[in-house]
Amino acid sequence: MQSISSDNLKGIDVSNWQGVIDFAKVKNSGIQVVYTKATEGTYYTDPFLKSNYYNAKSQNLYVGFYHFFIPESKESSINQAYYFISKISGLTPDCKLALDVEVTGGFSKTELSELANIFLIEVKKLTGMDVVIYTYSNFANYNLTNILDAYPLWIAEYGVNTPMYNPIWDSWIGFQYSDSGYVPGVSGGVDLDVFTSDILLNSSSIPNIQPNINNSEATGKEILYVVQPGDTLSEIASKYNTTVDFLALSNNIKNPNLIYPGETLTIYINSSTSSENFNSIYIVQPGDTLSNIANVFGTSVNSIVNVNSISNPNLIYPGEVLKIPSSTSSNTGNSNLLLSTYIVQEGDTLSQIALTHNTTIDYLVEINNIQNPNLIYPGQILKLYSSGNTPSNDSFTGTYVVKPNDTLSEIASLFGTTYEHLAELNSISDPNLIYPGQVLKIS
Repeated sequence: MQSISSDNLKGIDVSNWQGVIDFAKVKNSGIQVVYTKATEGTYYTDPFLKSNYYNAKSQNLYVGFYHFFIPESKESSINQAYYFISKISGLTPDCKLALDVEVTGGFSKTELSELANIFLIEVKKLTGMDVVIYTYSNFANYNLTNILDAYPLWIAEYGVNTPMYNPIWDSWIGFQYSDSGYVPGVSGGVDLDVFTSDILLNSSSIPNIQPNINNSEATGKEILYVVQPGDTLSEIASKYNTTVDFLALSNNIKNPNLIYPGETLTIYINSSTSSENFNSIYIVQPGDTLSNIANVFGTSVNSIVNVNSISNPNLIYPGEVLKIPSSTSSNTGNSNLLLSTYIVQEGDTLSQIALTHNTTIDYLVEINNIQNPNLIYPGQILKLYSSGNTPSNDSFTGTYVVKPNDTLSEIASLFGTTYEHLAELNSISDPNLIYPGQVLKIS
């Protein structure tokens, strides 16, 4: 493996964790390459994908996309390739399309490498563009095989100038050498990279690709539905036994009344044997386990597994969207919890958030595994819950996170209630004044 060189291109890789980025400051700091997360599995699109792309492009930065790989099956590898490309259709990357391989899914290294290879072959076939594999040094040593040596490497190893030996690759075109760097324009820590010029493409637009899944064909966990002329979100929700709110939140839809033909929606399908109901959703955070999540929300691991059709309870991923079933009577210790999540906004402090949500800084630190209470980031998703020692008229059956351009009357209409009721339930003094990221109780 070669060492970092002065003629390498300086880069960062980002996702929703970095929130809103000032790419003018990033450019002025000397950064030349920006990789932004596009997708994960066949169910998650990073909400900052398009904004990161256009804002970085406006500063003449080289832009690349990466897909977080969820190893499941050969069919899933192909579907993930279609999903990845469908979400970046029409965009013009400057850098090789990257596959992030860092979880095994319980597969052997031979099986995992074959599944990754299927994905990469499909991406190249769909786009005609070159690809690159991102992985960690230790992961490459123990979990991958040389079936992947035909692809260039973007390697991650921290605190060194030269990555360690691995038996598959003897050189890299990308090297992530820090996961906690500082770059002006980025809130908090960010991954730092260097790249050789081989990371660059002869730029051309991604072709318009539709996901390789029939509208009515379930994948076992979710389906991809292509919006047809005349469709409404409420009709689609009714057809698939879900809610407008859940479809809007899980597909990053800002205006539930505005969908368009050809748009691809991820729809989560309940297991045919499950009768579980859910009243909220939760986005998995780094370090989460299913048992911890179940405990926080006053439910059971089995209930979450059933309602989400999870095949392996020990395998969940950051960014995965989970439906949270209603608290069961067996969870008496947590049955009075008021449950929600909060998306950190620019200028927020933990003390303000704690005060607003009637909890304490120490409690938020504990349940969110926060190392430094003075360091939170715009876009960060915090778990919130408090004991139910509140007046009875504060009881509620779910939560809703306000999105840009939402109005209280529109939200009330979505949930079959009135804006006056929501205002009273949430102690809102001015019904015309709500803000993105605000968590509303819904009854």
